[in-house]
Amino acid sequence: MFHLVFCGVLLCLIYAAVCWLSGSFAYQTLGIARPILEVLCLLAMAFFVYLLSIRVAIRAGEQRPLVPVIVLFSLSMRLLLLFSEPIQEVDIYRYLWDGQATIHGVSPFQFSPKQVLNSSADQTLPPDLSRLVAVRDASPTKQVILKRVHYSELTTVYPPVSQSVFALAALTTPSHAGLSTYLTIMKGWIIVFDMLTIWLLILILRFTARPSGWSVVYAWCPLVLKEFANSGHLDSIAVCLCTLAVYLMLRAVYHAADPKTIDSQSNQNTLMWGLAASVFLALAVGAKLYPVVLAPLLIAVSLQKWGWARASLVTVVFLLVSAGVCWPLAQQQGQDSAIRGCIEYHALNSIPSLPTLPHAAPDKVDRDQRERGDGLTTFLSRWKINDFLFMLLSENLTPTTGIPRSQRPWFIITPENWRLTLVQQLAAPLALQRKQVPFVLARTVTACAFVFLACYFCWQTVRTNEATRFLEAVFLTLAWFWLLLPTQNPWYWTWALPFLPFVNNRVWLGLSGLTLIYYLRFWLGYHWPNSPLLFTTYSGKPFFDFVVTWFEFGPWFLWLAVSGLILRRHKNGNE
Repeated sequence: MFHLVFCGVLLCLIYAAVCWLSGSFAYQTLGIARPILEVLCLLAMAFFVYLLSIRVAIRAGEQRPLVPVIVLFSLSMRLLLLFSEPIQEVDIYRYLWDGQATIHGVSPFQFSPKQVLNSSADQTLPPDLSRLVAVRDASPTKQVILKRVHYSELTTVYPPVSQSVFALAALTTPSHAGLSTYLTIMKGWIIVFDMLTIWLLILILRFTARPSGWSVVYAWCPLVLKEFANSGHLDSIAVCLCTLAVYLMLRAVYHAADPKTIDSQSNQNTLMWGLAASVFLALAVGAKLYPVVLAPLLIAVSLQKWGWARASLVTVVFLLVSAGVCWPLAQQQGQDSAIRGCIEYHALNSIPSLPTLPHAAPDKVDRDQRERGDGLTTFLSRWKINDFLFMLLSENLTPTTGIPRSQRPWFIITPENWRLTLVQQLAAPLALQRKQVPFVLARTVTACAFVFLACYFCWQTVRTNEATRFLEAVFLTLAWFWLLLPTQNPWYWTWALPFLPFVNNRVWLGLSGLTLIYYLRFWLGYHWPNSPLLFTTYSGKPFFDFVVTWFEFGPWFLWLAVSGLILRRHKNGNE
């Protein structure tokens, strides 16, 4: 236990240093002055200690002080980062403004922040817009929050369950508080859901008779701490609700004493657990839409447990609650074409967040979308970031005619004539611009690949009828959903992390550290916006997209494949 305490203290010291450096990421700070490399080095150190902590915690068995030590240090690390400046992220300002709109009786889906900024109290305005203008002028802090909302020309796309949390944060913040207080209280609510996830994970581990030390995989993960306690991403809400839904389904379908045995309780009691699981999964969808990909898995195990009639009831409850909590988004869909595009994109990928920070040179796609005012349609048809599998496919479908040779991806292997012909033939039938075809086609292929994998995971779960296989299927479904996205923001990986302890292949642990390389993209963009790097023709962000991502994902995929073959051979040898 001493070794685990030592690791916890060391991690707290590292996060204290991160907290100190975060002051250099204040909103007005020049990009070139931000210590991104220093923070990444500290996070790399934290990741190394984190891996050591996992080993120590698992070997500790079920010693009595183990769980209190894990929880105590989990809370301490989060409290340290609670008071830090968000590092390279500005999503939280949107959350703060949405919360203010909601508690003042105005739907955050109704008006964009830019509309509120451009309106004057002296004008004749619609009542709701006039109310928001009054909120804006109520304090200088609220004006600052409103001005810092990124993509301010667009209304919000965060679903209603998350909006309720934003409103709670607004209600618990003094109206004339300073900006730091607003940020701290919002992040405090995010941490509450994060800590609840840790508690749920410990319950799941006990249910499956796994060592409680495995909870360190999520509880002490540097990625989780950075994205939730520091940056305050709302994904914490959905992760918590999704984990709760999975735990309830475990209680409904599997027996705690023997995970291989069907629960001996009455069908009525277990059905109630299943219905509760469907409700909370629907609420998770209402927090961030990605948990919908788990619905087929939960329906499959319900069908195996109770048959068609009762599984249909679980399905109907899920659909009705999901429709209810997502209705404001669907309603807005018919009112604003830009929001319609974003909702459709959000349903597939969740909204990416690449803020255009002050004094930073924005990507060309950002400039284009702002000139046209169709940023959300751009997300739907072209937006991608930090992707690898999707990039390999989409770039090999994209014609390079008109693109300077110095900016062409080096890994294109398909003939130019083939790509041109494909785009020309599909543009008209699909009613798309030619430049949109490669993205949409790649998105279709990766979506089909994901559906195939998700069906395979469902089949494996039903065939084996084991609790641990069910949890492994939950992890693999979320993990491959993320790996096939065109927007692989690092905080999206937190979706799968609570279920990582139930996967046999420990290679997956590496992604939690590797995906933080994403923040190197900002550093490259700040320091080498136009100068070619390391004997290549690529500068700044293109260098990251076409070179660095290969080091971020390439060796890991190879490692995953080799270790998977070794595990399969070992399994076949034992049979």
